[in-house]
Amino acid sequence: MRWCSAFLALILLWLAYGLSPYVALYRLSRSAQAHDVPAVAERVNFRTLRQSLARQATAAAVAAIAARRDLSAPERQMLTEAAASLAEPVVAALVTPEAVTDLLDDGWPQRLDLGAGETRTGDARTGDARAGEAAGEARRHRSGLHGASLGQLFALFRSAEPRGFRGIVVSYPPDLDRSEQYHLRLRLRGLAWRVVELDLPAALRDRLTQALVRLPRR
Repeated sequence: MRWCSAFLALILLWLAYGLSPYVALYRLSRSAQAHDVPAVAERVNFRTLRQSLARQATAAAVAAIAARRDLSAPERQMLTEAAASLAEPVVAALVTPEAVTDLLDDGWPQRLDLGAGETRTGDARTGDARAGEAAGEARRHRSGLHGASLGQLFALFRSAEPRGFRGIVVSYPPDLDRSEQYHLRLRLRGLAWRVVELDLPAALRDRLTQALVRLPRR
């Protein structure tokens, strides 16, 4: 009887552990959607998140500079150094409790002025351009972390990839291509799951690249 009780207790503990990251995602999502900045901040490791975003921003900027065959070697070197020096302040502005809440809420950091799309010259813009911008805005606003319902949590569950015993990565929104998704990594420390990394979609990495370095036009 004692062994049965111990075995049952182990099963219950294992189930609790298996469900715990999704409970954490649910609470994080609810906090972000409610713009509860202190609650979001409690569930984020800002040091590791800042390091993750700095790596992504710098790598994207360096790749964009390297792809410009019309630049001379000194120009590439100068722009690479500029990007590296600007990465920390740009990412620091993105990794604040308020900006991270914005990012998780709808997938776009409104508090950080990264622009909403390509600007056009001239007084008039076509209806197609306006429609494209509206579609892009709507797309961003459904790109946040949504896990407040069972259906949304199940979609996150299907995308989950374990990272060892104490880590998990979820990709969202589930209906977008991988290059357009966020990839959120949670890590268990003590009894709490916290956000430690966030891989950005290509569009936001491009905006960060533009913020880091202004490339001369071809």
